[in-house]
Amino acid sequence: MTVISLALALAIIVTSYVWPIVPLIVYPMRRRRGLLAALYCGALGLVCAVEFRDFHYMVGDFFKASVFTAVTRVVVEITGVAEPARRSREAARRSQS
Repeated sequence: MTVISLALALAIIVTSYVWPIVPLIVYPMRRRRGLLAALYCGALGLVCAVEFRDFHYMVGDFFKASVFTAVTRVVVEITGVAEPARRSREAARRSQS
C-alpha cells in the first residue's frame, strides 16, 4: 500500500510541475485545437489547484500557474497574435515542398 501511495504522490507531483507549460506547447500551429487544449488545461488546472491546495510540495501553486498560462494561450488565440508567425511558417513549409 505504501508503494501505491508513493507512486500516486510522485505522479501528482510530476504532473503538477509539467502542467503549466502544456497549454503553451500543445498544438502550436493549430488555432482551434490550441484554444481547446488551453481551455481544457485551464479547467483541469483549476480543479486540481483547488483539490490539492493543501498538498505538500506546492502542487496547488503549480496548477494555479497552469491556469495563468492557459489564460495567456486563450488570449493569444482569440486576438490572433500568433497568426502572422503561423502564416509565415506555412509559407516557408510550402516553398520547401
